[in-house]
Amino acid sequence: MRIRFDNILLSFLWLLVVTLGTCFWFNIAFGFDIFSSTHWGYVASMQASQNPIKPAFYISVAAVIFITIFGLYLIVRPRRRRIKLPVAQTATTPQNIAFQQNNAASTIDILPAEMQPATMKPTPVNNAPSATARPPRLNIPIPSHPVMPPSPTPTQTAPQPSRAPQTTVSSDWPELREIFTNAGYIIKPTPRVNGIQTALVAIGTNEVMWIGCVGVATTAVRTIVDKFNQIFTDTLDETEIDIHGFAIAAPDAATSEFTDILMFDTPSALREYINENPNPPLPDDDDGMFDAFSEYIDAVINHIGKI
Repeated sequence: MRIRFDNILLSFLWLLVVTLGTCFWFNIAFGFDIFSSTHWGYVASMQASQNPIKPAFYISVAAVIFITIFGLYLIVRPRRRRIKLPVAQTATTPQNIAFQQNNAASTIDILPAEMQPATMKPTPVNNAPSATARPPRLNIPIPSHPVMPPSPTPTQTAPQPSRAPQTTVSSDWPELREIFTNAGYIIKPTPRVNGIQTALVAIGTNEVMWIGCVGVATTAVRTIVDKFNQIFTDTLDETEIDIHGFAIAAPDAATSEFTDILMFDTPSALREYINENPNPPLPDDDDGMFDAFSEYIDAVINHIGKI
């Protein structure tokens, strides 16, 4: 769990409010100044001499301690991530209706022959010819002199235009996965976003995420990063995920205007950069937060390709 600066400020503000409220209550109810050492010495002398003290005084002290600790717990306690992914509704089609009817029919219990009701009506016999039935044979007279069929005229077929070989861009980059694995990052599946195949998706400590493409313009990488950020904003309450996007051999590397998208000429240049910025180890007080973060990223990756 990371130490958030806003939690420190809220804790300080809460302690200040509780202190002021306690001072006001003890002055009104008991005429006691919690900032006076003389008053505390008087209470200690009464306890030593076994003089009775109002039970409400001790109850107030216990209530102040409980309220203080409980308020601090509500401020610094870890929040659970709430994933609110929209569910795509399947359109109603005749095939779906037929499938539902078949499922409903499959749940009907079939009675044995001796237990079937006797009032069942026989199925009417359909006298219509079947579509697979053979038609009747026709009696056609055969001529005495067989007529030879005319010889077919040879036709010239137009030559098929030769198709240019299609070049395919590889979507599997084991070298990129090796670079991030050696640096301590966790590799995730690479989804297709906005029709563009990502080359690498990895996560690291402190809610860090890496998204990279090869041979793709930086504008397209920026669009992919924005789409992930939009999903994180819609489904997370407070946690912020830091996304690092990069492109290798981007066509618009010379004219790109996005300074937050890292650009590399070759995977070797990416290797040098990642080796200088490895994934830090998990803190001792992680308490399973990284595992929850990893499961959340898996759910987002599984969903983003269906949008």
